[in-house]
Amino acid sequence: MPPVPKQVLLRYGREVARLRSEAELTQTSLATRVQSSKSQISDVECGKAPPSVKLRKALDEAIGFGRLARLWEDLTGSGRAPWLSEIATAIQDAQAVWEYQALAFPSYLQTEAYARALVSASAPWLSPEELTKSVDERMTRATHFVDALRPLLWLVLDQSLLSRRYGGVITAREQLSHLADLAERERITLQIMPADHPRHPGNSGSFRVITLQDSTELAYVESAEEGRILTSATVVARRRMLFGSLQGLAWDPEGSLRAVRDEVKRLDSAG
Repeated sequence: MPPVPKQVLLRYGREVARLRSEAELTQTSLATRVQSSKSQISDVECGKAPPSVKLRKALDEAIGFGRLARLWEDLTGSGRAPWLSEIATAIQDAQAVWEYQALAFPSYLQTEAYARALVSASAPWLSPEELTKSVDERMTRATHFVDALRPLLWLVLDQSLLSRRYGGVITAREQLSHLADLAERERITLQIMPADHPRHPGNSGSFRVITLQDSTELAYVESAEEGRILTSATVVARRRMLFGSLQGLAWDPEGSLRAVRDEVKRLDSAG
C-alpha cells in the first residue's frame, strides 16, 4: 500500500480531535477505550502517523459512529472529490507540480484582471462580494507562488489557450506577459502543445500531478463541473506517463516562450 499523503493524515486527525472533544474525552481516556496509548492518539490527531486498521475501527466505534470510517474512505479512495481548498494548499506546500491545461491558465499564475474575467464568466451567479473574495483568494495564492522557490512547476499548455481572450485584449496581453516573465526568469518551465498535432495526448482534459513534501504523489483531474483526486499509485503513474507524452510532443521551452512573446506582439499590433 502506498504511503498515506500528509494532507489526509492531518484532515483525519483534526476530525478525531473534534469528535473526541465533542464526546468530552481526554486523549488518555480515549486511548483507554480503544486499547491504545495517549502518545499514539496524539500522533494521530496531529497527523504524525497513519492509524492502523485496528485503531481506525476502534476509534470509529468509540467516537465516530460511522463518520470516521466514511471520512477515511473519502480521503483515501481513488477518484474522490477534494475537500475545500485542499488542492490549493497541496500545491502551495508541494515540492513539485506537473500540470497540463487546455482552457485557462492555472489559478496561481493568473493576474487579477484575468482571474476576475474568468471567474465572472464561469460563475455569473456569484454576488459582487463573492466574486471579489474568490479573486482575492486567487491573488493571495498567485503572489505566494511568484515569491516562493517551491513548488517547481513544469507546465504544458495547449496552443489554443494563447488565442483565448478572457477579459479582452488588454487583459489577455497582461496575462501572457506575466506568464512569459515567469518562464524567462525560470520560475516555471513552460511548454506549448501544438493544437493541431495528429497524436495530441491531452484530449482527456486538464490534470496535475503533485509531489508532496513527504514525496508521496497524487493526481488531480478536472472536468467542466468538478475535480477529482486520484491517489492510486498505478493511476498516478499513468498520469505521469501522459504528461511525459505531452512534454515529448510539445515545443521546447525556448520555442514555447517565443510563441508567447509573439502572441504578445500580435496583441500590441492589434491594440
